[in-house]
Amino acid sequence: MKEIKSVCILGSGGREHAIGYAFQKLGVDLFFYPGNVGTKKIGKNIEIDNFAELETFDLVIPGSEEYLAKGISDGRPNVFGPDSKGARLESSKCFAKLFMQKHGIKTARFEIATTREQLYDALKQFNPPYVVKLDGLAQGKGVIITHSFDEALDKGTKLMNGNMFENVKGPVVVDEYLDGWELSAIAIVNGGDFVLLPFTKDYKRAFTNDEGPNTGGMGAYGPVQIDEKLKGKIDELFNKTLVGLEKEGIYYRGFLYIGLMVVDGEPYVLEYNVRLGDPETEVIVSMEPEQFALNVLKAYSKEPLDEYTPKCCAVDVVVASEGYPESPKKGQEIQFQKDGFFFYGGVTEKNGKLVVSGGRVLHSMGVGENLEQARAHAYKNIESVHFDGMYYRTDIAGTEL
Repeated sequence: MKEIKSVCILGSGGREHAIGYAFQKLGVDLFFYPGNVGTKKIGKNIEIDNFAELETFDLVIPGSEEYLAKGISDGRPNVFGPDSKGARLESSKCFAKLFMQKHGIKTARFEIATTREQLYDALKQFNPPYVVKLDGLAQGKGVIITHSFDEALDKGTKLMNGNMFENVKGPVVVDEYLDGWELSAIAIVNGGDFVLLPFTKDYKRAFTNDEGPNTGGMGAYGPVQIDEKLKGKIDELFNKTLVGLEKEGIYYRGFLYIGLMVVDGEPYVLEYNVRLGDPETEVIVSMEPEQFALNVLKAYSKEPLDEYTPKCCAVDVVVASEGYPESPKKGQEIQFQKDGFFFYGGVTEKNGKLVVSGGRVLHSMGVGENLEQARAHAYKNIESVHFDGMYYRTDIAGTEL
């Protein structure tokens, strides 16, 4: 295995804090750009004027897909992530759907629209609920699901024209609605070799009982136990994806996340992500931090990967700020009554005090021998923190007990 003394993690959220938490266990020198208040406790937050400066680190791990889409990995062998061609699996929903269609990867029936007229015709080919997805990156919020044809047409048109998210516009994908249960499958990949991380389930809706708007994720738990038959089908989806990438002339190294919908025992690909999920990462890392970090190093060094075998359960409950995801309240002081197990997200320091700086403020973590214990620890943990306008879902991992 290559000797790794310095690791730089790109990003400023709970996911990056969690990745650093894992590598901290290996005793490497940790750096974060730009980092946050939490990452400063376990490493050094740095400023970078030019990405060429990244070449001084032994290993660079991009947290956000935006770095990869912009080509941070292009021509930089020390970056653990796909190049900008491979990143199109996430940066373009249209590319991803056409890629799946071309390589026989099971996904929902779809149409692509670039004008209001095409969107109208595409929607007419589907039954409600209607699913409309923006082609480009929208931080997990560019998806519309509605029973109203008029709302799908109106909001879909706004997505195309850039009237829903600032500086984000372009084609949309109209997907057939799949009625099943969601599963997150994430692998560490080196070319054709990959190892699946523990399966997790995340919660996208803002409020308890799956109410409210879609968010970047309000919590997660793992591991999700599945039968060997389903796991075999998921392995096949990863294999087909990596073979397809090779046929496209794309060498893929890094993390590959497949968002799945399981319908009558058959897994369908909802989306690809070319990085770790958030809040899934916090759960995966909390279960076996050292095993996670060592497998990343093995993939980076092009060595055979170890099967990931978690010996415990983990639950992440996101503590968000009022108004998230549309317009979260910011600037409130965060008060801790005692230390707890948190990964930091939208938190900054001002005049020696911790204040809210983003929508997903904290990830309250619980680890236990079983899911019930882990869940209890995560919710107990929240009792130690307070800020004005804080809210969280009360049903994370609840229906599974």
